[in-house]
Amino acid sequence: MKFFKVFLGLALFAVAALVAEQTGNVLAGIVSIPLLTYGFEALTGLSLLSGPLALYGALSPIKRPAQGEANPGGGRKLWLIGVDSIVGEWPKKGDIVEGEIINPPVLVAGPPAAVFVEVAVSDNSLKIDQNMKGASGYQSWEQMIEVKIAGFGKVQVAAIENLLNQEVVAIELSNDGQRIVIGTSINGQQFEITHTSGAKGGDRREWTLKSKQDGYMHGYLPLKDTIVIPGVS
Repeated sequence: MKFFKVFLGLALFAVAALVAEQTGNVLAGIVSIPLLTYGFEALTGLSLLSGPLALYGALSPIKRPAQGEANPGGGRKLWLIGVDSIVGEWPKKGDIVEGEIINPPVLVAGPPAAVFVEVAVSDNSLKIDQNMKGASGYQSWEQMIEVKIAGFGKVQVAAIENLLNQEVVAIELSNDGQRIVIGTSINGQQFEITHTSGAKGGDRREWTLKSKQDGYMHGYLPLKDTIVIPGVS
């Protein structure tokens, strides 16, 4: 298969060079590459840009939402689980197919049984970010979470204390309905936490949780819609 990929790539560039030579137009040769690629896909049903026949270094088209489709920002729910509550690595490379996670995590059986817990997100306060960082040949991903939680009381304090020196994997329910996984069980997110009482009655009394971790092989990823995970709905 590896030899076949190389052969297809060389053949594609050879035909492009021939087109440029015969027409005397280098631009025509360049234009022929995507035309030949999509022609091959239309005839065979096989893609040279993705899947097992993907060419080395090949790029895929990057599309934006179609006109008339909503593209809301932000998230409305957040669930957390400690990395030691997941068996093995999750998500790992084999769990990721065509840009989404297709397998659920294997959770520690207990007792007590491991489960994701929900964070009561204040309105319009949950966001996630990611960066592709580093020079060419040294790049990796950085993932981040920021969320605010209104209030202050002993139940909240006890729950916050459980995040001390605790790495987590998070799942965000975004405002477009996607469930997005942040962090991995071998490289979890760890929160820095602050609280403010506010200075007067109308001020926001709230917790702010922020996490940032780098060294990921991928950015945050959506879960396949059909996956069922205990505690995540």
